[in-house]
Amino acid sequence: MSRTKPNPEPEEQADGVCRTTIFMTTNLLEAIDAQCAVEDKKRSPFVAEILELVLMSEMGQRLCANAARNERSLLNELKQNLLLFNPRIPIDTIEELAEDSQRYPDQMLLRLILLGLKVYERSIARMNAEIESGNELP
Repeated sequence: MSRTKPNPEPEEQADGVCRTTIFMTTNLLEAIDAQCAVEDKKRSPFVAEILELVLMSEMGQRLCANAARNERSLLNELKQNLLLFNPRIPIDTIEELAEDSQRYPDQMLLRLILLGLKVYERSIARMNAEIESGNELP
């Protein structure tokens, strides 16, 4: 009884599109199928869009470069980027602020970050000016 292994090389199609086989856990497949149902998409285009975002977009390229610079795998770099926010940001508060200001939560988060940077830069500039003028901070 002989068993054949699936070809790990993608099959090139005439239009430059490749078909490949990806092995994954049942739980992952179920999660992909659930998200596809929510977004009314087929599985293959959904997975391709996610992979394209992570690997080929400008943000994905930065992620890959940071992973190499930090000597981490791409997966670990992605986890680190996601972990920056999860435990420290009060998502409920951001969602409330977003609703009050008629923004999406991601827009609200970006606005808060930009405002925080502006306040921080002004504070540092003021502190440096006080140091240069000889006035010590209390």
